[in-house]
Amino acid sequence: MDAVDAMTRTVSASRQWFQRTIGGLTPEQVNFVPPGNAHPIGETVVHILNSEDGIVNGMLRGQPAIWERDGWGAKLGLPNVMRQDEAVARAFRCDLPSLEPYMQAVHASVDEYLKGLTAADLDREIDGPGGKMTVTDALGILVMNTLSHAGEIAAIKGIQGGKGYPF
Repeated sequence: MDAVDAMTRTVSASRQWFQRTIGGLTPEQVNFVPPGNAHPIGETVVHILNSEDGIVNGMLRGQPAIWERDGWGAKLGLPNVMRQDEAVARAFRCDLPSLEPYMQAVHASVDEYLKGLTAADLDREIDGPGGKMTVTDALGILVMNTLSHAGEIAAIKGIQGGKGYPF
């Protein structure tokens, strides 16, 4: 297995973990406002998708994110969760099944990017939020973001009496 294959498998595994974690959620679970400062599951789901979209399409491809390019915010009637304050995040409500087309579009775009990736691309430097980083670093952030927020979703399911992780 080469580095590109390993990275592709890692991104795929994080996505599968996320999708299994959100599987079977009820609208009440998705929009439940947890105690403290945690965000509702629906907001966290959109954050994961906006992040994946922004990292691959914005940072790595240098193009507009699908969210902006294809008008997903207007289609879904939702804000881009990357640019909102705490009160707006905690007030966020959504219908998870309506997000499916956006999720499919983001995943298809990421898969297309990964299929064209070469070993040399992994070392390419890009401008990231904290300064210079490599494509490998950016994809690592994508994976960590997906998995860490899947953990938050699992915990919020758990405090509602649901099974957190699907395994």
